[in-house]
Amino acid sequence: MSHFTKVATKINNLQALLQALEKRGYTYNHNEQGVEVRGYRGQKMNAEVSINMGTYDIGVVKAEDGNYTFVSDWWGVETTAGVTEEEFVEVVNKEYAYVRVVQACEEQGYQIAQEDIQQLEDGTVKLTATKWG
Repeated sequence: MSHFTKVATKINNLQALLQALEKRGYTYNHNEQGVEVRGYRGQKMNAEVSINMGTYDIGVVKAEDGNYTFVSDWWGVETTAGVTEEEFVEVVNKEYAYVRVVQACEEQGYQIAQEDIQQLEDGTVKLTATKWG
């Protein structure tokens, strides 16, 4: 019986996801042909990305709808790395959203200076974008 469980996301840009993982300090292996994801009692599966969580991994797999899914033995990740499924998904989704906003601004010719980024007490991130011309 497999211990791997899927978590659907609205993440559809792999490069932005990888950037978000890097910004949060996660190490990962990426290969479109597949990388190994480690689970309970040596179980393994293939994914496009394998996020190293110590003894266990979190896989990233592209779903039929074009969005990416996180797949892991979440019990194993929580008990060995101290990160719950909910915590991981919340942190990565938030960082991914930030990366996508910055990318969208830059694609439209805007610039965001580091000093123009503020995190408010409620967790909201406020950026100021400027465009010359």
